[in-house]
Amino acid sequence: MTRRCIALVGPLEERRSVHTSGYPMDPEEMLPSPDVVLLIDEGRGGCMLFRYTAHGELAGDTPHATADEAEAQALEEYGEALLLPWVEVPSDIVDAHVFAVRYAADQLNERG
Repeated sequence: MTRRCIALVGPLEERRSVHTSGYPMDPEEMLPSPDVVLLIDEGRGGCMLFRYTAHGELAGDTPHATADEAEAQALEEYGEALLLPWVEVPSDIVDAHVFAVRYAADQLNERG
């Protein structure tokens, strides 16, 4: 059974981790700080954690063996800025990535 959930990321006092485009890490290609993280666990022994801005920019992604590991990674990276609890992506949503970005944009607009 697929599990898809998101959590917002509030303002970061300091970046604990840096994601870049490509490998090896190149400071010139540092990805933006995320506004939302998306966890997708398709139940086949692997899980992905995606990071996005509210403008739809990819802010990094990492593979994990389990959803628990992905959640721990998000907490390690964002600490108290990770606004829990995780919110389940509704089952009728086809594209969880689009949903995550829209959710983040809507929440930021509500905050002003």
